[in-house]
Amino acid sequence: MDRVVVALDVGGTKLAGALVAPDGSVVHSSTVPTPPRDPGLHGVVSLAASLVSVAGSRGLSVVGLGVGMPEYVDRAGCLTSSEVLDWTVQPASLLAEVCPGVPVVVESDVRCGALAEWRLGAGRTYDGLFYVSLGTGVSSTLVADGRMVSGHRGEAIALGELSVPASVHPSWEGNLESFASGAGLAARAGDLTSAGRALGLVLADAVALLDPPVVVIGGGLGTAATPLWEALRDMYLGRASRRPHPPPIVQATLGPQASLLGAALFALRT
Repeated sequence: MDRVVVALDVGGTKLAGALVAPDGSVVHSSTVPTPPRDPGLHGVVSLAASLVSVAGSRGLSVVGLGVGMPEYVDRAGCLTSSEVLDWTVQPASLLAEVCPGVPVVVESDVRCGALAEWRLGAGRTYDGLFYVSLGTGVSSTLVADGRMVSGHRGEAIALGELSVPASVHPSWEGNLESFASGAGLAARAGDLTSAGRALGLVLADAVALLDPPVVVIGGGLGTAATPLWEALRDMYLGRASRRPHPPPIVQATLGPQASLLGAALFALRT
């Protein structure tokens, strides 16, 4: 019997799921809206159950279940924040009941995206990367020397909490996410160029501290061909060029499937 894992990418507006083979190929996929006011995560459980059912109907053996969540996730796979989802029950315990006996891996969605781009996408030729997800929010993950850095509490993803450089906006009182994310730009009716410049400067400073082999920019806003990307790239290169051989900066290649594929890769590791 062929083996697959169930992969889920949980977002604030949509839930994506797939059956993924060990070679990373997607056997079946499905996307549904995220139910409003769903503290019991019934929509997540329902999607997982439907994928398990599809696997059974096709004679496939489910050997793992991986899920990427838009929250802080600690080393034990527990959610420790509720910034996007108003959850009341840990997803690992709920999903364990969907397919008893199958290992369940819960991770932060940005770490899922980073793993996928490292193994299958823009970072696959490097032994690590600094991955930035730029979409509704701003988050990041460092993979160094072949190891993903999650931090002591699983919170090493909060790039958006950093400050906006004064050279871009001297009076901005919020953080980088409120200035340069998709939601932030919409709220402040800001221009893409200033957001890109702020991001480029912050990334150059992060590189000076972390020294990754490559910087990969993902997320819907980060991979779009817009003035934001151009300003981000140019500002980063200008600032980072003060150092010899700075890491290249590239856009991610896996598109909206990155977090979903990363969730599958985490499940396949078990």
